Amino acid sequence: MLIPTIEAACSTCGSREADEVGRSRDHEFATCDNEFVFVQCRACGLTYLRNRPAPETLGIIYPPSYYRYAAFLGPVTTRLRGLVQGSRVRMLRRWLAPGATVMEVGCGEGQLLQAIKADGDPSWRVVGVDISEEACAALRRTGLEMVCAQFEALAWPAGSVDLIIMNQVIEHLADPRACVARAAALLAPGGRLLIETPSVGSWDRDWVARDRWGGWHCPRHWSLYTRESLAGLLEQQGLAVERAEYLLSPFIWAHTLQNVVRDRPRWRWASGLLSERSVPALIVYGLLDTVQRWVTGRTSNMRVIARKS
Repeated sequence: MLIPTIEAACSTCGSREADEVGRSRDHEFATCDNEFVFVQCRACGLTYLRNRPAPETLGIIYPPSYYRYAAFLGPVTTRLRGLVQGSRVRMLRRWLAPGATVMEVGCGEGQLLQAIKADGDPSWRVVGVDISEEACAALRRTGLEMVCAQFEALAWPAGSVDLIIMNQVIEHLADPRACVARAAALLAPGGRLLIETPSVGSWDRDWVARDRWGGWHCPRHWSLYTRESLAGLLEQQGLAVERAEYLLSPFIWAHTLQNVVRDRPRWRWASGLLSERSVPALIVYGLLDTVQRWVTGRTSNMRVIARKS
């Protein structure tokens, strides 16, 4: 099945002058048969999906199974993800004063929000923002404060939020610039915006499978950044980059290698061994990224923290 698409321009600077850097299909969910083309903007360096799915196709490219990721992972890998969330909460405790307001945008199944609520300062106000009423209702039942809205249009007092978190969100957005602008408006002076997002230019994209890189995540990732291109977007909206670092990204390795073997009958048996449910595989991917970060200074996942002056 082919879905309708639209020709997109760069979401950071609006330019249409760009060079092709990759092609891929929906290897992970097989929601459509389109071939998707990624290009890099000549003006600002953003990598983006040129033939973007039309708005009416969102219910197709995000099937119901997409939102059951934690259940798919299995107990061991889910526990490992919980340890990662715990490390994020410890980082926040070093930054935030008592009484701070923490907001997560696009919180999905809410693991990070629940970790902040459970292990953060009890005086923090912890708020989730998501466009799915179903997700918001489920998280409200766990005791979390949720707002169902598009973040760009969120009705919230300006200058009142101390930390906004976008964890693997900005790459999915039709208008990242509007989203960052709204974050800048909501942040209090000295407040921070924390973004984690895939980063282009890693070994698994350039060496292993250029057309099957897990970071493409076709056709759901629309904007992909380098540290420099993301810093440019943030500075455009008056936010100063305080810290940027590359993170281990075993899940992207898992998706890449599963995409490689998925259409090869002789190798399909290896899919389970390579998956994100395989703890030995995750250990190997972590080691690969450790070496990659030591040799090149980067991986296929990054965290950028920007501050409002």
